[in-house]
Amino acid sequence: MSTNLTYNEFRSAHKGTPQKEISQLWKQYKSGDYSFPKTEAPKAKEVKETSKPKVDAKKSTEKKKPVKRAEKKAAKAAKKAEASLEDMCKEFDRIRERMDKMPFRYSKEALAAGKDRMAELAKLTAPAGYKCSPTDSWKIWFGPTSLCLLINTTNMMGFRVTRGWWQKNYQTTVYVDRELLPNNDLIKAEVTKLARSNKYVPRTPIVGVECKLPRDVKDIQMRGGQAGDY
Repeated sequence: MSTNLTYNEFRSAHKGTPQKEISQLWKQYKSGDYSFPKTEAPKAKEVKETSKPKVDAKKSTEKKKPVKRAEKKAAKAAKKAEASLEDMCKEFDRIRERMDKMPFRYSKEALAAGKDRMAELAKLTAPAGYKCSPTDSWKIWFGPTSLCLLINTTNMMGFRVTRGWWQKNYQTTVYVDRELLPNNDLIKAEVTKLARSNKYVPRTPIVGVECKLPRDVKDIQMRGGQAGDY
């Protein structure tokens, strides 16, 4: 026997019945020994639960995650590639400087190994699609420090060079615009601009391959100029 009615509901169903009798009937009802006639039995109040539309959390997160993950992955890969390029270029110039300054300290085998490593690093950091010609135009910006920016203005490709490297390889060259700057701000701004277009290599170019400026009078004459031409 169901006992779903509350006491107040049960009492309302027995209006006119003495309280003492109602109490006795209530005890019978709770114990299951009392039943209403079918025509009089009241119905217990039903509480309807409003169900909220279910949101598939898995689907909603799946829509958001791929975009965020892709963005994070791309940013991480770009940062890693940038750091890797910078590190390889630094290693290239570090080997070059050591071999240029103190070649007598290295055996023939060590020098050969150094050149092989430089060739490998140069290949890994070479600007995509860049080709140099002896007739290309160039300009170089000298800052107050040893940092300089060498730009192939024909291809708009920039290289990070130093005063020492320039003096050793192209001090007397021609067909290049030279400019002395009071600070490095303009150099940094131009480097940022070139780097955004993948037109900047943070190392010295390979002489005779990535930079074909004339190095002596013979090279100048072959190009059809004279020493001192600018």
